Amino acid sequence: MSSQDLARKSLLLLAGTWGGAALGMVVSVLVGRTLGPAALGSLGFSTGVVGLVMAALLPGFAQAHLKRLAEGQDTGRCVGTMLAIQAVLHTVLGAAIVGWWLATGVLARSGLALVFLGLLAAQVATNFADVFLKVLVAREWVVPHAIVLLAARLLRLSATVAVLALAPSLLGVALTFVIEPVVSGLTAAVLLMRRYRVALRRPTRASLGDYWRYARPFLVTTPLALFQDSIDRVVVGAWAGLSAAGYYQIARALFEALSSVIAAPATFMFTRLSALYAHRGESTDREAREFFFHALDKLLFLTVPLAFAFWAFAEVGITLLYGPTFLPAAVPLRILVLTAAIANVVNPYTLIVMALDRADRFVPVNLLRVVAYTVVLAVLVPATPLLGVWTGLWPGAVGAAVARLFLILFPCWVYVRWTREMAGIPLAPHVMTYAGGLAVVIVLFEPFRRGAAVAGADGWAATVPAALAALAVYLGYLLARHPGTPENLRYARALLSPVAFIRFLRGGLGGPARP
Repeated sequence: MSSQDLARKSLLLLAGTWGGAALGMVVSVLVGRTLGPAALGSLGFSTGVVGLVMAALLPGFAQAHLKRLAEGQDTGRCVGTMLAIQAVLHTVLGAAIVGWWLATGVLARSGLALVFLGLLAAQVATNFADVFLKVLVAREWVVPHAIVLLAARLLRLSATVAVLALAPSLLGVALTFVIEPVVSGLTAAVLLMRRYRVALRRPTRASLGDYWRYARPFLVTTPLALFQDSIDRVVVGAWAGLSAAGYYQIARALFEALSSVIAAPATFMFTRLSALYAHRGESTDREAREFFFHALDKLLFLTVPLAFAFWAFAEVGITLLYGPTFLPAAVPLRILVLTAAIANVVNPYTLIVMALDRADRFVPVNLLRVVAYTVVLAVLVPATPLLGVWTGLWPGAVGAAVARLFLILFPCWVYVRWTREMAGIPLAPHVMTYAGGLAVVIVLFEPFRRGAAVAGADGWAATVPAALAALAVYLGYLLARHPGTPENLRYARALLSPVAFIRFLRGGLGGPARP
């Protein structure tokens, strides 16, 4: 497979990921403008609680499912195995929730609890849909995958608009979340059976054991990661109020849109590295190292300017999308932009560790991280005295954003040390060059914008020329400091060629099916 072909598959998968993030942004805009900050905060709070509940489902099996499919194991057996695992896990979860409801009756007393149940149902449907959708990704049938997701998301968006237009209700909006996973999961299942001739097969003791062996470390690390991903939304709502949670929900939605850029390339980086490390030797280790450096360099070349765009247009963008009432979300968003930029360097190194089947190394580190993160949230976020003792250093959304920045930094240096020891992959050569470039554009942007304001410009009229001027300086900086910049520019231009991309899409629709 050519580098351009793999990149186009990543780009199409990225478009699907961005489509999901864009849908989340659109829904948050519609809910915020129609129902107000408190409703948006309730939605964010419930989303966080659902994430915490999902942490109990031991989702390390999802990573095992992708790994085994990428290795080329029998598709029908993999699907049957994963469906059986999900059925058992969700049965246990359902019994626990019913038992809690019968014991407390809390779900019958709260409108917010009904919103939680709607979002929980959507997440359960998503987990089952992913059993089929991951087959399309692992086998690199990305064009049908994109079409399935697009159709399901358009249906969900239409339903959300209808609810807000005809009978505005937060519960109604929450129920529309179920539409996307149900439609996409059923469509993907039919597609696999009819086009790709995938026959569902029963799991065996061997297949269940195979999944278990790979997933075992993730049974600790993934619930911790889900806890870390959700607890900030919960504590902002609980300790700083629903309006602050609404501001943070906006910042998180935009942050997730930016962070999702790495999701698609990371998937293919993981599968390619897994294939290379399946038969280790000096030549394959060298090939893996060269592939990793090449892919990371391309990723940073594209994502650093994008991160700066989110930074520069934070205020005017939030005002345009949500209105001036939500401007307090700009500061936490900018802090989260820095977090995303750092994560685009750190997270690829964790993929190497997982591709080497050494996910067990993350267990003690993640246990330490979750404790440290919780402490930092408690120190920073509370708007009123916590336990009657202290208030946060940066109460509300800003404190939560700073805590997330801490989370990605601590302890990122450990991952680089591991990959250097296990695979001979140190910190990539030009990481600091890109970091310096991001610092340059951020530092220059504000003086450029003030200069435009002195000339009488305001809002977009001041922000756009200031951002373009800063990016021009950044390009000159890269050309002077990174000898691979001209090649990266040519690569990006070829990657985005409409003619070549249309040819790629047609091939994805009409190409031979690989069982």
